[in-house]
Amino acid sequence: MSQPIVFEFTHLMNRFSDVQLHTLFKKREVAKQTLKQKRQNKELGFLDLPYQTNFLDLKKSAQKIKNSCETLLVIGIGGSSLGAKAALQALGTSSKTQIIFLENPNPATLEHTLKNIDLKKTALNVISKSGKTLETLSLFFILFEKLRKAIPEKELKNRVWITTEEAPTQLKENFLYQIAQEYSLPVLPIAQNVPGRYSVLSAVGLLPLLVAGINIEEILSGAQTIDQNSRDTYLYGTLAYGTHQLLKKPLTVFFPYDERLSLLSDWFCQLWAESLAKSESSGPTPLKAIGALDQHSLLQLFLQGPQDKWYTLLTLEDYQSSLSIPQTKLLKEFSYLANMPLEKVLQAEQKATEASLIQFENPVCRLTLPSLSAYSLGALFYHFELATAVAGYLYEINPFDQPAVEQGKLLTRKLLKGESLDF
Repeated sequence: MSQPIVFEFTHLMNRFSDVQLHTLFKKREVAKQTLKQKRQNKELGFLDLPYQTNFLDLKKSAQKIKNSCETLLVIGIGGSSLGAKAALQALGTSSKTQIIFLENPNPATLEHTLKNIDLKKTALNVISKSGKTLETLSLFFILFEKLRKAIPEKELKNRVWITTEEAPTQLKENFLYQIAQEYSLPVLPIAQNVPGRYSVLSAVGLLPLLVAGINIEEILSGAQTIDQNSRDTYLYGTLAYGTHQLLKKPLTVFFPYDERLSLLSDWFCQLWAESLAKSESSGPTPLKAIGALDQHSLLQLFLQGPQDKWYTLLTLEDYQSSLSIPQTKLLKEFSYLANMPLEKVLQAEQKATEASLIQFENPVCRLTLPSLSAYSLGALFYHFELATAVAGYLYEINPFDQPAVEQGKLLTRKLLKGESLDF
């Protein structure tokens, strides 16, 4: 198959001196060996997800949901939901089953959802790697009890799927797994060595994608292509680290020219921020911008504001649309637009923004997709996961934990138990 992503790093690399590039590439080889060793030791399970082949249980579960339910409620937060949400926004759905993501324990949102669905024709997929995510459990407790009242209890095993870690040593601590055992609910396992924000290519993302009718084999094929041709991904992670540390650009702007990739931008921001921000020196800040929308809200800041940012532009060769601007006297001074495909306007906007950023001496790289497909999206997911891991080892930090976030979870539980916070 063709390359799912075409990388353009010329301008970004030109910002570094030969000595700086030599230093970065030498450091990259160390990171590459670290990743290779950890992969051999089975420590980094996300690297092997593209090569899964046994989807029988997943496909049976998805088909059961599609055959019997009008709605699938996916209950999860952060890494348990963002990847699948991004994929559905990018690729759309061909299924008659509506998929709704419930993430925030906001009563107004949940009440609105419940008013607009028939619980008797609804399935639940609750996702938490630890099995004890507070926000997810808060929503699950309400929905599970309502579902128990709406359908016979013996039918729960055909309506509720629990996606969680299944490691035997963790059973006493994994509340969701205990619930699954108690009510004989099907469990879709998350491997212990796959962190939540790196789990989109696991059952976490694949079940909702299958229900939506998305070709998961094509998703994984794109990821495999990047894994087997990873030079540019290693280069991206290396230049990202160098742009922050050597060029002193602590903010990275992810700038796709397609609003269908808006949620992918959110997924990237979580992946980048939670993985790499572990100290004052390893905290690159990700920002989201959507072209051409944010040319009218953020571009002035980018061009003449603080020069503390670098940019990843993402564009498509083919937007797969036949819409063109008609030739009409209405055009007047815009006659040059006559018969122009609309995608050409958006592509010109991207090229003009890229040129402007370069003229104002901002570091820029560009990623181009042939089109927005399951194949290219799988490649994007894997590219950014691997690049994040590469950057993490260049920063000499662990890109797979989130200790500060765990502290916030602990304090939340104390408050809900009526305990005071000691500062």
